[in-house]
Amino acid sequence: MTNIIDLIEELKDATAWQKTPFRLTGYDYTRMIHRAIKTLFIDTGRTFEYSDDLFIQDENGDDVFNYDLKIDEEKYVLLTAQISFFKKVQSDVNNIVSYSTDALTVTSADKPYAHLQDTIGELENERRIVFYKMSRFACLPN
Repeated sequence: MTNIIDLIEELKDATAWQKTPFRLTGYDYTRMIHRAIKTLFIDTGRTFEYSDDLFIQDENGDDVFNYDLKIDEEKYVLLTAQISFFKKVQSDVNNIVSYSTDALTVTSADKPYAHLQDTIGELENERRIVFYKMSRFACLPN
């Protein structure tokens, strides 16, 4: 079993210093991890092995994924979730380019987020590298 709480905490740690348009809840992070796991199964050609029923709570009440993800698969999930996180922030920033008030005009209001695209690109590149290192999936027979 894969502990979802551990993955959520790693995602929070990896994104802790990024400002967001609103405060994210535990549910928001949980959904990002769930979607990232689903993406892993799609990208690795294991769609028939995936089921939402694999997300359960253990005897301690912790959220777990009733499937043993290997360490490289966990890394792939975390990278996918981080990409999702930063794309959410980026989509909010896309609306902020400049604005005016009676007293002043502010341009380039999106500058604090100017490097988001670079961050997303670096994460996507790292995710590709992790995927190709998972040779058991990268070279699937036809």
